[in-house]
Amino acid sequence: MREELRGLSKETADRVAQHLVAAYLLEDTDSEASQAHARFAARIGGRVGAVRETYGILAYRAGDFRTAVRELRTSLRITGRTDVLPLIADSERGMGRPERALDLAASDDATSLGVDAAIELMIVVAGAYADTGDVETALRTLEVPALRHKVDGRWQVRLWVAYADLLDRAERTEESKRWLTLAADADTEKLTDAAERLGRPAPMVEENPTFADDESVAVLDAYDPSSEEQGAEEADAADEEPAVRSSGGPSTGPGVESSCDEGDVQVTAAAEDSTAGATSVEDASENVATTEDEPAEVADPEDVSAEAGAGTPVDGETSVPQSAASSAEGRA
Repeated sequence: MREELRGLSKETADRVAQHLVAAYLLEDTDSEASQAHARFAARIGGRVGAVRETYGILAYRAGDFRTAVRELRTSLRITGRTDVLPLIADSERGMGRPERALDLAASDDATSLGVDAAIELMIVVAGAYADTGDVETALRTLEVPALRHKVDGRWQVRLWVAYADLLDRAERTEESKRWLTLAADADTEKLTDAAERLGRPAPMVEENPTFADDESVAVLDAYDPSSEEQGAEEADAADEEPAVRSSGGPSTGPGVESSCDEGDVQVTAAAEDSTAGATSVEDASENVATTEDEPAEVADPEDVSAEAGAGTPVDGETSVPQSAASSAEGRA
């Protein structure tokens, strides 16, 4: 919905969103106020399909089927989303026009419905047939594979309840109670009132335990006053130590003058660093030459176990690592 509201100005979009949120929050406690908020949002944001759809859904839940049909048909024209067809068809039934519900089910828009919306439309169609007095046709409408098989990994409990209601209207009481019981046992999401109609609580799904339930996490304060005092004492002790000149040469005794000035010392230190760097380069080149003289070995996956046992020294022999042997050959 946020993307669709971008077609409005920022101020208008914020007002529409606030009224829609208020409409949803007041739906269970104050239906009239909820409808008033949704109506005002649809008036100032009437060009947005999601706003008209929301108003239509709230009107459908409140039993205002005429408003629901008008708003949902408008949202269908704006957005092209056909998943509102079951609500439109059921609203037509609520207005006493089951034949229009059957016409919607036979329209081209119904062919593009998803699985869930198609099942909902079948329930509405079955109810429309029952409204006309043709209960047997209504029962056959719901006798589809989804009645006895899972769809997308879950049972269609709403389909079971609708089927149970039709069986009850057909005076097949025992079968109706059996399907209603199945729905009450499988409806862990409380999508139906099957458990309430049977006079028992709905089944609950046990939540997976979390670490927060099993362990208590303690948060310790990282501030320690004693550590601050100790750090201050160490800083004072460091200030009392005599400073060492970083640019001076070898220490001279009393009465002895140094024969080199500060610049000479820096040049000498730089020369020493260069000599050390050259020595390191020569050592590195010797290691490279030693490595290039040795043939590279490629491990065979089948001989992994044999290689693992080759490092074990035999009695009377001393195992020398390969890297140490190479270094020894290079020095020789």
